[in-house]
Amino acid sequence: MEIKETYNSTNSSIEGKIRTIRFILLSTVIYFISDAIGRWFLPAQDSVPGMYSILIWVLCFITGALQFFFWRKISLKWLKWTVAIVYVIVFSLLLGWGGFYRYGGSSLIGYKFSVTIMPVWGFLIESTFTSFLRWYGNLIKRIFHLESINSIVFMLFMLIPVAIIIMLFIGGYKLSGSLSQKGADIQQYIDEGEINHNTDHREPVRQYDRLFNDLNETQLKAARMNGLTSPISKEQAETDHRLVRIEANPYYDIDKLTHSVPYLVPKAANLLEDMGRAFQDSLFNRGYNRGHRFTVTSVLRTEETVRQLRKTNVNSTENSCHCYGTTFDISYFTYSTPDVGKVASVDKMRQILYQVAYDMQRQARCYVKYEKKQTCLHITVR
Repeated sequence: MEIKETYNSTNSSIEGKIRTIRFILLSTVIYFISDAIGRWFLPAQDSVPGMYSILIWVLCFITGALQFFFWRKISLKWLKWTVAIVYVIVFSLLLGWGGFYRYGGSSLIGYKFSVTIMPVWGFLIESTFTSFLRWYGNLIKRIFHLESINSIVFMLFMLIPVAIIIMLFIGGYKLSGSLSQKGADIQQYIDEGEINHNTDHREPVRQYDRLFNDLNETQLKAARMNGLTSPISKEQAETDHRLVRIEANPYYDIDKLTHSVPYLVPKAANLLEDMGRAFQDSLFNRGYNRGHRFTVTSVLRTEETVRQLRKTNVNSTENSCHCYGTTFDISYFTYSTPDVGKVASVDKMRQILYQVAYDMQRQARCYVKYEKKQTCLHITVR
């Protein structure tokens, strides 16, 4: 009796170790499948953060434990797969609640999707692995007419699926980023609602400092014709029905205005927004993501801001075009860029800004002066 109890105890210990090994293997395989597929979608310049990988390891082991020790013991088939579906839904909801989908931005969208469906691989492996091994083992025995599984031929052929899986994993890592364009497309579609396959090209060479040389007298005449009749105070600007307030938006940024207030006549405000749209469209047509914005550095000067400016700049004039709500300055050095996707260089954005201003000037929509000291384009609506 004692020998039998010892034998049962030994068998139980061995079975426990086998179950533990199978659980670890299941969790590891789930991780490698999710990680390999996720890496296919990574853009070339991106990588998986270390903490992100550790988090996925933890999720895979938790999922593997629940599937191996609890889910596989459910005997009713309909209940078993109902539990599986509920678990996948709850798993994705918990990921969203925990901020998993916000981490790393949309550049990891393909990777996040592979992790979201990670439990599916575990359920499929756990439900089919034993049946597959039994079918494959019987197939080998029939093909080679084997009487026993204690055969070198049987063992070698049983290792073939393992070798194939290992090679698939290795191949998956070597193909990292092979679907990165698809990942970039998904990322851009989520961020911008469209997909961009355009390619960049060289910009025309023009001497913009000479082309943007509309005299102040010319701009002042247009300002008086299209804008306010005379300078006004800040309080008047806030209530004047002839002016509209401009604010930072998806098409341009507004700098911290120290000597002006953010008001323009509607015609000038429309010109500014059209320039912002054209700026983004031009960059998009060259393969860059939307989200690039130029910066407005000066808008309407009031009686108060003119007095402040004259204290620091003796060359400033009380009769500036900025006093009529028709004029704004755009920096050709300061820009905002998107957090994800293809980002243009400052030089590229400056060239595009020049072209947009040049097109508006040729369409007789504005006058443009290239301000070298202020590093801006001084623009007055026509």
